[in-house]
Amino acid sequence: MGSDNQAHVRLLTLLNVHAAHPRAEDDNDTTSAKRKRVSSVAPRAAPSTQRPKTNAAPATETTSESENMEVIVTEGDEDDESEEVDAFRWHFGAESEALASVDPDALAWSSPVHVPALGGATITKVTKKREGTSRPVPRPHARIWGAFQSRRKRGLSQRQAELLPLLGQYRDVWHSRVPMDEHDDLRQITAMHALSHVAKTRQRILKDNEKLAKAAAAQSEDKDNDDEDTELPELRDQGFTRPKVLLLAPFRHTAKLWVEHLMALSSCEQIEQKSRFLSEFSLPPGSIDKLADLSMASRYPEDHRRTFQGNIDDNFKLGVKLTRKTLKLYSPFFDSDIIVASPLGLRLLMEKEKNADYLSSIEVLLMDQGDVMLMQNWDHVKFVVEQLNAIPKEANNTDFSRVKPWYLDGHAPLLRQSVLFTAFDAPEFRHLFHTFRNVSGRVRTSSLPADHVPAMSLITPGVRQTFYKFDCSNAQGEADQRLQAFQQKIWPLLRKSAVSATHTMIVIPSYFDFVRVEDFFRRMDPLVSYTTLSEYSTNRDISRAREAFFTGKKSFLLVTERFHFYRRYLIRGAATIVFYAPPEHADYYTEFIHAPLSSRDASAAPVDATDLQVFVLYGKYDLLRLERIAGPSQARHMVTDGRPLWRFV
Repeated sequence: MGSDNQAHVRLLTLLNVHAAHPRAEDDNDTTSAKRKRVSSVAPRAAPSTQRPKTNAAPATETTSESENMEVIVTEGDEDDESEEVDAFRWHFGAESEALASVDPDALAWSSPVHVPALGGATITKVTKKREGTSRPVPRPHARIWGAFQSRRKRGLSQRQAELLPLLGQYRDVWHSRVPMDEHDDLRQITAMHALSHVAKTRQRILKDNEKLAKAAAAQSEDKDNDDEDTELPELRDQGFTRPKVLLLAPFRHTAKLWVEHLMALSSCEQIEQKSRFLSEFSLPPGSIDKLADLSMASRYPEDHRRTFQGNIDDNFKLGVKLTRKTLKLYSPFFDSDIIVASPLGLRLLMEKEKNADYLSSIEVLLMDQGDVMLMQNWDHVKFVVEQLNAIPKEANNTDFSRVKPWYLDGHAPLLRQSVLFTAFDAPEFRHLFHTFRNVSGRVRTSSLPADHVPAMSLITPGVRQTFYKFDCSNAQGEADQRLQAFQQKIWPLLRKSAVSATHTMIVIPSYFDFVRVEDFFRRMDPLVSYTTLSEYSTNRDISRAREAFFTGKKSFLLVTERFHFYRRYLIRGAATIVFYAPPEHADYYTEFIHAPLSSRDASAAPVDATDLQVFVLYGKYDLLRLERIAGPSQARHMVTDGRPLWRFV
């Protein structure tokens, strides 16, 4: 039955592709001689030339580019019919101007152009055979923009002013170093953009519904008067399914922050299921959020408190439906405009139902805290993204006569906008971002800010830091070559010294590498005294392992970076610290090294800085991590130079 439905959908798609792209001879069809009614068009809303109030002027690519990137706000709630200027209609119209002069099967990308936006970024465009005559201008939906302005009495922040034109031009955007103090501003302006997109989409459909209703009434009147039939207009304004925005977030608390922005900016008189939402996406009644307590400030770093406060359940999904007067939460996915979910929650649902048709018409993809999702399970993110914009398996009550031609042609991925927020740069993010094929181009911030302070420079003077380089011919063989380098370069050093043969902590970023190293320890003959701490360790296991290592009952402690990400404990007792690879989080480098230098209690003396030694194993594929620790210039020198080791004190 499933295969029959899928074949039926594909047949309907093919038939409508033909209808959407008629042959030349069809233009001279005899039906064109019929008398047609011309529906009157309401006067278009006059666009306001006033730019949004801002605390800082937006950064621009060039002078001409800045003219394109001006934000124009329509007056009133009517739809602006000027297709040649509205970036929304220019990009997502039935006959998308963004697709003009582009070969969908062979996109050619221009060289990156540096711009000062977002603290330094690059814009890469798709090379076109010819540029269109229209100049797309971002034009937020008036009602949504008004609600946003009412909440920003002091105007846009600098980063909001820089991000808004990029979003409004429907470029892909990856902010790879989101500062904690600017994160909420970025969420707010992006939520406004997503709501504006949904409101414009629904507004266009509702107006076309009115046109069709009037045309149908006129057609019925003609029949009653024995006049020639009035043709119904062909209005292609929809996708296969209703959802247009997908928001991926790692935790319920993160999703709650986004939905609160959506509720505030929707300007809706009523929010359905709000109480249920606040109950399910907050901590249970009576629970105490220790990380939100200011007294915990000295115990946990600020980034940890912000990430893990509130409800940190990572299995959730929520449909959001927007109408003129109501924002409906918990709407069925096929009736929703926005889907808010965790990668895990969405994947479990898709695998259970064997269907992801509600993702077939996603036009805006938002991914927040990609660095947190990387620590969770990046495979879930990749799985979800791979399901986007596929031809549906079922008809799902789709009116194929109103589906936009580029959906039928399978070109939706070329128009989908993807926005990614992360705290740092990583190969996984780069690979995902470069799979996106948005013909409006993409913007990526530089890996490090201009004022970046290398983690190494924050280490207490006297600590001996030695970086060992290993050669790696290809990424596929990196794991094997890293283990071999550890066995041949690091392990002999640890075994031959009485100091490093005990009280040695080995920090391993990847859990898969952790399993390989533990297997190496398990097979040692004679046996090696060691214990482990991973993200799967229970509280009881953690207490035992920490105590055994601190007292010297266990000589080696294997720790995963994810354990530190989730727990953020200070692990004391180490005289030697080995980084199996540079950690993703540069802060962890300093935290692991400084932990032994602080006393556990008044009776236990800390390790002297000159008695602590650090070994770091790295290869050329660790460059991004190494840049955050040693600085970009030093890191590139360490990777390209032929020297096998580098020592710093």
